[in-house]
Amino acid sequence: MSRIVVVGAGSGIGAAVAKYFYDRGDHVLAVDIREPRTPVSEFRHCDLRDAERIAALLGDIGSGWDMLAHVAGIPGTAPAADVLNVNYLGMRLMTEGMLPLLNEGGSVVTVASTAALGWDQRTEILSELLELTEGDAVAQWQERQDPGYPVYSTSKQAAILYTKRLAGPAWAKYGVRVNAVSPGPVETPILADFEQTMGKEILDMCRATVGRHATVEDIVPVIAFLGSPEARWITGQDIHVDAGFLNSMTAGPPVQLI
Repeated sequence: MSRIVVVGAGSGIGAAVAKYFYDRGDHVLAVDIREPRTPVSEFRHCDLRDAERIAALLGDIGSGWDMLAHVAGIPGTAPAADVLNVNYLGMRLMTEGMLPLLNEGGSVVTVASTAALGWDQRTEILSELLELTEGDAVAQWQERQDPGYPVYSTSKQAAILYTKRLAGPAWAKYGVRVNAVSPGPVETPILADFEQTMGKEILDMCRATVGRHATVEDIVPVIAFLGSPEARWITGQDIHVDAGFLNSMTAGPPVQLI
């Protein structure tokens, strides 16, 4: 039996991840601002905008964990400061606090997004954000940014860059692997928020390109694999789980099969 912490277990992908591991017989600690509707081993309330609550949680759960699945995230319809403080800073504080609580050979898997496309073209500006570890400073940083650039994309770009920069030190010091999973559009309760902020026509184009939106069942097995011993030589990666939509945009003309 493994011991798994699932942050964002109240709904959507996070709830499905918690259910997957619980049904498998693992001990699942669900963390969210809402109590999950599916069975879990234990539940802790935590608002990721509050660094003190994150620290209190981490100080109370003890060590001996095998995996942190950090799935929590809020869409761009929320206030910009909240988006960054939940999707980037809250994830960072939770991850760094969990590293010493994880067993050697353990794993961190963060859910990012294909909305982070282009993160590698923004490393200079994202590096400024990654220097900040307090909520007020993150909010002030965002106030200086182009208001036309989607803050949700920025938050997930930061999550990917942070994952990649953390992977080496986490492996060297703790023997823990750190990876990200980037889904495309997924049929979850916040899909309507994404249609509002990203444009329904863009999400409809994505669905038309690959045939349908993803379901949580398409995403969960990838998260589970990255947390498993079978993925023991994979770290610092961002795995796209989008039926090849981004690939169709970036790889050039497709091979024509006869």
